[in-house]
Amino acid sequence: MPAALNRSTARLVDPAQEDRFLATQLPGLRRDVLLVAGLVLVYNVVFFVVNLLRGPAWGLLGLSDHVVLAAAAVAVMAAVGRTPTYRATARVVVVGFGVYALVALALGGDRTSTGWLLLSLHSAAILCLHARLPFPVTAVLAPAWSVASLLAATTAGVDGRDLGTAVFLVATVNLVGLAAAYRVSAQARLLFAQTEALERLTTLDPVTGLANRRGWEEALEREWERCAREGTPLGLVLVDVDHFKQVNDTFGHAAGDRALAVVAGLLTAALRRPGDLAARLGGDEFGLLLPGTDADGTASTAARLLADARRARAGAPDGDAGSGLTVSVGVHATRPRAAGAAETAAAVSAADAALYRAKAAGRDQVADAG
Repeated sequence: MPAALNRSTARLVDPAQEDRFLATQLPGLRRDVLLVAGLVLVYNVVFFVVNLLRGPAWGLLGLSDHVVLAAAAVAVMAAVGRTPTYRATARVVVVGFGVYALVALALGGDRTSTGWLLLSLHSAAILCLHARLPFPVTAVLAPAWSVASLLAATTAGVDGRDLGTAVFLVATVNLVGLAAAYRVSAQARLLFAQTEALERLTTLDPVTGLANRRGWEEALEREWERCAREGTPLGLVLVDVDHFKQVNDTFGHAAGDRALAVVAGLLTAALRRPGDLAARLGGDEFGLLLPGTDADGTASTAARLLADARRARAGAPDGDAGSGLTVSVGVHATRPRAAGAAETAAAVSAADAALYRAKAAGRDQVADAG
């Protein structure tokens, strides 16, 4: 099993990555819960009608388990439509199992030989549902569901042969189903981890290890929408390496790449918050995305970056590509009001205009769009 997975639980080792995976499973989990709850509802309605037609000898107690379970299925279906997160939906599933176990043990009614086949098929449906849940949850709840069913059957006067058949069918379904659920759970998480790794490769710059332009644009769109929704500011810092072509011509492209890596390190060191992003936008141009940072904070970050670049230049040995390296910086802070490509493009253009003012004023300085 690859190191990305915990072998005993089939969960991703990285908790944050596991949370992201679970978030992708929420629509499917809701759909499967609705499907299984619908099957439970139909099952109990059908058997309620069948037992009702048997006449008064069946008794109200014999019908009550079907009524309670059908009502619980309806409640589960209603609750799932309102659950905001994966974990909330999973809790609904756990509560539904608890209700079933209590009803089955307290009001378990007649079990027939044909009923065991239905029970095993029902177990299979439950296991399909639990393939979307963390495997430890599946491994506990699915057998518990079957044990509760079998315990209920022992209170209904079932003979030994029928009960033995039931145990065999349900045990087989559980063993095969749990093995399948483990495999599905592990494979789904591995595929998710591999997909994320591929996505990271497509959004990273290979020279500096920073986000590339695609990663920058995706993050800008995402953070712009979030800031507009929450009413928070957003800062943009654009950085250009001055006379970078001369650096390449004088020291060679390998030295130029090392100089770009030095600038990338300076940008990374300037980040202060988890949502901040440093990116290489192309060639010798870089950017900082600072969600939640106002004009003063953005200007302070840009000033600190410029000071760090000057110290790095002063500390570079003579003849090194970094010894003559300077940067120009353009700054723009805004408070997004509405999401849209035109709005983000205007903000980037304002920062870019500030950057060119810094270059026109003599380079190695910061200019503000304000």
